[in-house]
Amino acid sequence: MARKAVSTPPSKKVSSRSPILTRTRSSKIGKSLKNEEEKQPVPEPEESKPEHENDEIELPSESESSDDSDELEGFESAEEEPEQDDAEIITTKNTVHTVTKPAPVSSQHSAKSSKKSKHGVVYVGRLPHGFYEEELKKYFNQFGDITRLRVSRNKKTGKSKHYAFIEFEHAEVAKIAAETMNNYLIFGHLLKCSVVPAEKVHDELFKGANSKFKPVPWNKIAQLKNDKSKSTAKWEKLQKKYQQQNEKRQQKLKQHNIDYDLAAL
Repeated sequence: MARKAVSTPPSKKVSSRSPILTRTRSSKIGKSLKNEEEKQPVPEPEESKPEHENDEIELPSESESSDDSDELEGFESAEEEPEQDDAEIITTKNTVHTVTKPAPVSSQHSAKSSKKSKHGVVYVGRLPHGFYEEELKKYFNQFGDITRLRVSRNKKTGKSKHYAFIEFEHAEVAKIAAETMNNYLIFGHLLKCSVVPAEKVHDELFKGANSKFKPVPWNKIAQLKNDKSKSTAKWEKLQKKYQQQNEKRQQKLKQHNIDYDLAAL
């Protein structure tokens, strides 16, 4: 028997495609989509506004604004006070600040100070009788050159007070002389020698140095004054004074029961 060919309906036909063709087609479609996306401009993202900008701002009422202004005024005064205090402090500093210029030093004063710094002064105490200006100068010349020497004396009598000051030309020599002659026994006296600091040497320390001291002859002056010729008025005054003194003496003698007439003298 002959077989009949069976025909399938067109709707039920199955398309027979190979898997290779489907893959190549899908890859082409994917590439075309990518190219289109690259060509299309990318829209810029909108800036996100903060939430408080979108919200509506509520204006305060008059009562609230007055309260806030009072509080702000209180804070402002508290903040302004330290600024005022700082300004006051600055002004006081400006008023107190003073500039003092050094006083000009005279050339004479500088010369004297330089002399004091170069020279050396020695104090010599417990001097024996007969050890005066000439003897001191001869003895202390063995240490070095002496510029000035003064023995302290009584102004009335002219007698020595047993101490002296010797100024050497060099301070080092003065130091050596003081160390050597301190506690040196001479004529039964232990000499006391020491260096006088330059600050303690005043200007009149060597007043009348390097010269013989001549005391004022007060007795001779009094004698000449007494022997001088006097006027009649002066003689009368002296006689009256003498009589008054005699009367006082006579009364004292009577108090002691002594009978003696001073007028007979």
